[in-house]
Amino acid sequence: MLRQVAEGVLIHESEFCQSNSVVVQGRAGVLLIDPGVQGHEMACLANDLRELSQPVVAGFSTHPHWDHLLWHAGFGAAATASMCTLSCRGSQ
Repeated sequence: MLRQVAEGVLIHESEFCQSNSVVVQGRAGVLLIDPGVQGHEMACLANDLRELSQPVVAGFSTHPHWDHLLWHAGFGAAATASMCTLSCRGSQ
C-alpha cells in the first residue's frame, strides 16, 4: 500500500528487506524509483498507481544490484525506463 511522505511523494515499503519503492508524482505521470523485489508487491504497487490514474512515465534504479533492477508489466513497457536512461546519458 502506498503511503504519502511529502506532497507528491509516496512510498511502498517492501516486506522483503524493508526496502522502499518511491513514487514521485508529476504532471504527466510518476517517476518510479526502485520498484520492488517480489512480484506480488510490484503487482500491488501497479494496482495502487492504476487506482490513482497515475501512469509510470519513467523508472529509476538507485544502484545496479539485482533487487533494484526488477520491473513488472503493470508498470508499463520496461523500454520506457531504458529510453529515459539513454536519453539522460545523451544529454550530458
